[in-house]
Amino acid sequence: MKPLALLIPGLDGTGRLYYRQIDSLSQGNRARAWEFKPRAHFTFSDLVDELAEGTSGEEPKSIAVVGESFGGTVAMHFALAFPERIRCLVLINSFAFYTRRVRIVMGLLLAPMLKWKGIRGIKDYVVDSILAREGVAAEDRQRYHEITQEVDMAAYRRRLALVREVDLRGRLKEISVPTRILASGRDKIVPSVSQGAFMTSRIPDAKLHVFPRAGHALLLTPGFSLADYI
Repeated sequence: MKPLALLIPGLDGTGRLYYRQIDSLSQGNRARAWEFKPRAHFTFSDLVDELAEGTSGEEPKSIAVVGESFGGTVAMHFALAFPERIRCLVLINSFAFYTRRVRIVMGLLLAPMLKWKGIRGIKDYVVDSILAREGVAAEDRQRYHEITQEVDMAAYRRRLALVREVDLRGRLKEISVPTRILASGRDKIVPSVSQGAFMTSRIPDAKLHVFPRAGHALLLTPGFSLADYI
């Protein structure tokens, strides 16, 4: 049986934004895009417990764990709790500590307003413009909007609030599995390159890969193949 590639989602929580990567990953892995349970109250420990339960039958040192953005912080928590299950860790545009904390507050304030059609339309227009500048194709931008519009907002707000609690700076040296850190040079959401460099300097077996022209949506960037880093 092929080994598992566990794909942990970002703030959307659905796992569906990995759709462009599934086919190539499936050539050598059982690619599983994880979807978090839609609940309003949970901790990082709860999210790790979800992953632990879902991977309990896997062989030791067999799982490739991938985390995108917020999902990268969950992936690191999982790697710290269950290193014996993991063969490699891949972090995409993620962070050990989120420095742009004002954005979190603004996001929490604005999130309830997204139920209003006008506000949602403005948000979609801004996001679409950013994705277009990053080179994401029109059909992928449309798919992105369709996926994010179906997100459970209570769970989304809770994940966003958890970003404020992330501070893994003192624990990075404890991550014992081979780690690949992928960082986009034009990321407007996370300071991916500086965070990636910091994490690479602290995680014992880590390598940094920088994509100068890509933005935060690296998974949707034309020509990018996640399978190359697993």
